[in-house]
Amino acid sequence: MKKLKLKDKYQLMWTEAARALICMLPMLFVSGAGKTTYLVAIGQGGFFYSSLFLPKKTAARFVMGCLILSFGLGVYMIGGTVAPSPLLALMFTFILSLSLSFLSGWKVGGPIALTLIMIYTSGLNSGSPERAAKNFEVFAIVLAWSALISLLPFWKPIEPPAVNPDNGNGELAEQGIRMGIGTSFALAISYMAGFAKLGWAPSAVGNVVRYDEKLSKMRAWARFFGTIGGAALAAIALAFITSATVLVWVGAFFAVLNGLFKKTKLGMIPLFYTATILILYTANDLSSGKTNIFTRIFYNLIGITIGMLVVVYPFPQIMKKINPKTKIVY
Repeated sequence: MKKLKLKDKYQLMWTEAARALICMLPMLFVSGAGKTTYLVAIGQGGFFYSSLFLPKKTAARFVMGCLILSFGLGVYMIGGTVAPSPLLALMFTFILSLSLSFLSGWKVGGPIALTLIMIYTSGLNSGSPERAAKNFEVFAIVLAWSALISLLPFWKPIEPPAVNPDNGNGELAEQGIRMGIGTSFALAISYMAGFAKLGWAPSAVGNVVRYDEKLSKMRAWARFFGTIGGAALAAIALAFITSATVLVWVGAFFAVLNGLFKKTKLGMIPLFYTATILILYTANDLSSGKTNIFTRIFYNLIGITIGMLVVVYPFPQIMKKINPKTKIVY
């Protein structure tokens, strides 16, 4: 890992680190009380919200919270409901990817549209409507807590990426089709191979695929190195920690680091993000730590590979044959 330059050090986001800690407080409280049933869901919800960029205007923050608490929780329930039915899950995965791509062109809610793929794949990971329903209330509470905390005026904002006004319906449709094919293919492999976490490979595709081929490559490499590095951090923690309570505190610490470095070059790769997620998934069962690490790396590499296939080759060439006016970006 390259050493951070001096100018990057001044971009450390101390307020984002503090916000991440406060978003993770429900998890720490539940863990301290010795309750582990919903520990993963509580930690995952708080961490997801803390990892989002924070708009400058309070109104925009309010809209962001409302979208996640309504549409976001809705797609989570869809993921859990369709998970037991592979064909239905593949169909909804494609439809949702296409829909979110068009939503990403919306000036108000567009910047967070594609991140909703992550909530949907979390629903797939639940594996059943019953488990998704049990987690729903917990997610709603912790996301509402995080949304309210994020409305406070003293957090230093990090504006989400602006919506590109040059992206017309054609570009948004192609981005959605790329993502839909990629996420559906990754999910199909997950079903056929009997993956324990159905949503991890599709999540990697959703994180990587963008209309811009160069941006997709950058995101793919960032995801690759972030997954490897984050897994290494989690493995080190698991090698020395045998207490679930201590482990979730370490997970919260990585969440704080994720917020602190959010605006630096180090923050551009999901290093601390991956470490936090792996620790949260392991907290309920420490014996599965090494298995979680290796499967997470494997599933993500599959998703990254599929994401690159639908962005670099052969999908652009296929689209060019179907529509000669299609622009291939290189």
